[in-house]
Amino acid sequence: MPLPHTYTGDPKNKSDSKWREINTVDTDALKDPRHYLAPPDLVAAVNVALELGLPLFLTGEPGCGKSRLADAVAYELDIKNDQGEYKALHYSVKSDTEGRDLFYHFDTLGRFRNAYDSSENKRSAKEFIFYHGLGLALLCAKRRERRKKFKDLISEQQWQNLEKLPEDGVRSVVLIDEIDKAPREVPNDLLTEIEDLSFRAPEIGRISEIKLEQDEQQNRPIIIITSNRERELPPAFMRRCIYYHVTLPPFKDEDSKARVTIEKIVSERLGEVFAKHDRFLKDALALFREFQEPGNGLSHKPSLAELLQWLLYLSKHLIESDQGLKEHPGFDASLGVLIKPKNSQETEANKEILKNWKQNQK
Repeated sequence: MPLPHTYTGDPKNKSDSKWREINTVDTDALKDPRHYLAPPDLVAAVNVALELGLPLFLTGEPGCGKSRLADAVAYELDIKNDQGEYKALHYSVKSDTEGRDLFYHFDTLGRFRNAYDSSENKRSAKEFIFYHGLGLALLCAKRRERRKKFKDLISEQQWQNLEKLPEDGVRSVVLIDEIDKAPREVPNDLLTEIEDLSFRAPEIGRISEIKLEQDEQQNRPIIIITSNRERELPPAFMRRCIYYHVTLPPFKDEDSKARVTIEKIVSERLGEVFAKHDRFLKDALALFREFQEPGNGLSHKPSLAELLQWLLYLSKHLIESDQGLKEHPGFDASLGVLIKPKNSQETEANKEILKNWKQNQK
């Protein structure tokens, strides 16, 4: 039985508001920090970083779970953000990121236009600054009375959220995601700020330094930095971090004593969905394993995140409890989630893997 599709490829099937029929798969189950499993050596690295008060620097292939760790730490340690959610203060680094961007964003163009606005709709400079990432974390960590000294540096909207925080301030988890995308000088620009936990915002005409006092150090941000190793980072920056490389967990039969395996992660995230589909799940993991084999000619090996997305999609169309992966109506169409060849040679290598896998299926 073919899958029901919203898009058919035939313009004759157009209908009013057909977009409302799209069956969107909810991927929130793959992001929930309550289901994050960390191996013992990663747990140890987190605890070393916590005790020393140093940033945890994570490397690893895209989709291996580096970024998800930050929310998991926030959840387990009962740390909420300024919106009252168990989430890290997330800043995604871009190719044009500057050092200040990890603390705040200042709308220079908006400020310029408003300054020359002939109407009476004039706004102060503080209304054009937005604190996020490390900047917001330091403001959240300040004691309320001391934070009031910086009220003239904070927009009214952000100030309302900060006013709701406890008297003694709160601790935050900060995720600086994919720092290797930034220009090389950015990590060096952050050396003092990260070490001293302080920064300035000169764009609003103030030179006041926002910095944690000695009795506020218990609120120092927990900083997690990720990198996909697109470029190497300066040695001076690396010396100020705790380093850990995230790898793909083993399969159960590779290490039966491992606390975290591929099977356990799938079970934790999607166990209820596949509770009565053992054969299907066994087939899917076997195929994923084939793609992971060394020497198979693939430069792109599917990540853990891609495996979970693929399984989540297929799970929405399971029919019989004894259905195998080959019999799933969406099997061939969904392989684009896993298979992403760089050239024709890799396309052929993927075809050969699929052919061999199908031949080995009972």
